[in-house]
Amino acid sequence: MSDFVKLVDQLDLEEERAQLLISSLVIHGHVCGGMPLGFIAGEAALKALGTKREQNMDKFAILESGDNHAAGCFADGVQFATGCTFGKGLMEKTKKGKFALLLVDKITKKAVHVRLKNEVMKAAFNSPFITEFRKKGIKPSNIPQDIAFEMLKKPFNTPVDQLVEIEGPFDYEFSEPPAAFNLVECEVCGELCAENYVRLENSKKVCLDCFVYAK
Repeated sequence: MSDFVKLVDQLDLEEERAQLLISSLVIHGHVCGGMPLGFIAGEAALKALGTKREQNMDKFAILESGDNHAAGCFADGVQFATGCTFGKGLMEKTKKGKFALLLVDKITKKAVHVRLKNEVMKAAFNSPFITEFRKKGIKPSNIPQDIAFEMLKKPFNTPVDQLVEIEGPFDYEFSEPPAAFNLVECEVCGELCAENYVRLENSKKVCLDCFVYAK
């Protein structure tokens, strides 16, 4: 963690923003270009919606990233900046392979679409970080720190309007089932599970692991 603190200190950010970025790096695990770009895209989405980082359950982020490519790091940046975490059920991925997101405010029923500009992505993928290391199978945490730091530093030294394109706010209807706050003990295995995941089988309340029709 101390290494991350030293790196972020060089960026000269406001204290609250710096602390959030440090936390993001700690959880993400390594320094790269994707996570910071996602972080900034998430911040831009919040600003465009005229709102702040989510503390409760009032926003939802739809990532256009998918899996098995560099947008996984972008996704972590969006998650930490917006507060729309997978654990709270406030984020999902669509399988598009794009560096973009849709951020929805459930209360105002407004949304914004934010994507990284093409030239930004082209520059990132032509950087030494990618061409000389990642494409050759070098893990991000094993890339020389000066190379990795350039990927972290550049987005924070670039005006936001040169990094992202923003569409909206526009109207967006969002519906979801109510949250479950009751637990049920499975009558087969005895494990507790959330009420909304219980099924009825032969007049018994069972979890999905024991539900024979789900197998």
